[in-house]
Amino acid sequence: MNAASWDHGYHSASTYTSGFYRELSPSWLDFAALLKGHAPPRDAEGDPFVFLDLGCGTGFGLVMLAALYPEGRFYGVDFHPDHVAHGLDLARRAGVTNVEIIEADFLDLASSVAKPPWGTAQCHYVAAHGIATWVTEPVQHALLALAASSLLPGGLFYCSYNTYPGWLARSSFQKLFAMESGNAGAADPGALFFKAAGLLNQLLGEESQPSALGASLPGLRRELQIVDFSPVDYLCGEFANAGWAPLYFTDMEARCQAHKLFFLGTATLAEAFVELLPPSLKEVVLSEPRPESRELLIDLATNKGFRRDLRVKGHVHLTRHEWTQRLAAIGLRLQAPPDEWMAAPTETLDFRVSFGQIQGDPQAYGSLIEAISTSPTTIHSLLNSSERPLNELAIMLSLLLDAGFIGFDRGPAGGKAAPIVQRFNQLLLERLQEGRPYTQLALPGVGSGLPFSVPEALIHKACREGLEGPMLGSCVLLWLNELGVQLLGGDNQVIAESHQQLERIQAIAEAFVNKKQPMLVRLGALADGRVSQPRSDRSRSKAPGRKGA
Repeated sequence: MNAASWDHGYHSASTYTSGFYRELSPSWLDFAALLKGHAPPRDAEGDPFVFLDLGCGTGFGLVMLAALYPEGRFYGVDFHPDHVAHGLDLARRAGVTNVEIIEADFLDLASSVAKPPWGTAQCHYVAAHGIATWVTEPVQHALLALAASSLLPGGLFYCSYNTYPGWLARSSFQKLFAMESGNAGAADPGALFFKAAGLLNQLLGEESQPSALGASLPGLRRELQIVDFSPVDYLCGEFANAGWAPLYFTDMEARCQAHKLFFLGTATLAEAFVELLPPSLKEVVLSEPRPESRELLIDLATNKGFRRDLRVKGHVHLTRHEWTQRLAAIGLRLQAPPDEWMAAPTETLDFRVSFGQIQGDPQAYGSLIEAISTSPTTIHSLLNSSERPLNELAIMLSLLLDAGFIGFDRGPAGGKAAPIVQRFNQLLLERLQEGRPYTQLALPGVGSGLPFSVPEALIHKACREGLEGPMLGSCVLLWLNELGVQLLGGDNQVIAESHQQLERIQAIAEAFVNKKQPMLVRLGALADGRVSQPRSDRSRSKAPGRKGA
């Protein structure tokens, strides 16, 4: 059987990278739905549910979700046997039993008369992260049909995808890569990416004297740096598929509506509010009565390249009273405490979003952080203490959630998940220390993940062994060299000089011990986090709670 008979033009010569995406978490999806007045599939944290991930890749993110939410039943579908084998092996080794991953084709599943393992119309959540614009159109329609048939009425469909106009510039790079791939046959794809990027850079002309293409796409030269900083497996997944075709929102909207999947909002919380748009853009958007046209206007104005759409098959509208009750009951807790801006209340606090920066008052946001940092609390309690309208408070909390300062409090459900998650995280730490490129550890207290790296895992190992100061740095550097892992600086450039490598390791170690490791223990990610202290050798729009308000 040749590759074309089973991959439908999708890149199958290698496996994709392993990642966790917080926007797929049930707690996050529920909150995003509530912001738009839709009743979430669960009434409360800890309620049972069914979650389906279409195109789950290596299964890393799905297995992490299953560990974080043991009350749920998780299903994953992927066509690549290596992806499925990895995910099942990871779940088995970690002792995560509430997840099932099957090797299947969307076209076969959508056309089959037999019910899939999760049943018809039984899923509270269906997710398709990044896959929809990487597959050919027939496979895409099968994916949407499968999502629609699997969803419970009122269930949530998360669909993220590459979108125009943000991908217009990089489409020229993808076209050149496709041309080089067609000419080179089975050549090394990494070399082909560099060749295509080099050729396109030549076509852009010199920065001081750009060609017509360079003048019309001034940001493309910077965007091509993705080839220098990204793993080849990621680049293959992003650019090497025959079905590669980013879509404007209105085109995706038409395809989803054909399957009765109706747009609800976005899972990118900071972009859920028209009120936060710059004044000139907000005026144009609000003058458009059609919701789908509003989304297109925003995408065009902000040059958006990636969307995280939330859709439903049947709206469950909440009354104002119901909405207030449901939102007020949500629990929140401190996740990553801010530091510098809390110490400088006269400075502005900037939240970065696709349309620029949103400017807030550190005193207003700091009071919310302080109230939440004392102990987990509910939005109802914050309403009483802050004396702000619920609409305004919802926006402020959404920005803090999006920035990662706070998370959703899982309460007793998080406590039940902690032993499972700690076993899972221990496995991840061991594999990271072997050089595996995993990217996150799980946080049961907030039902989400925390970015984590191979150097941090090795620093954790060194600290557990009692190493500190120069000895810690030397051992971590030796381990990195044995694994063949290059150490990167804050600018993503490889650090070559040994003394600079040691300085970088020391800086990472201090940040890990002082910030990240205490957070891992506080949120239940590690059973015992005691480590030794390393020795140091050396355009804007106004947010609610804005400065002066």
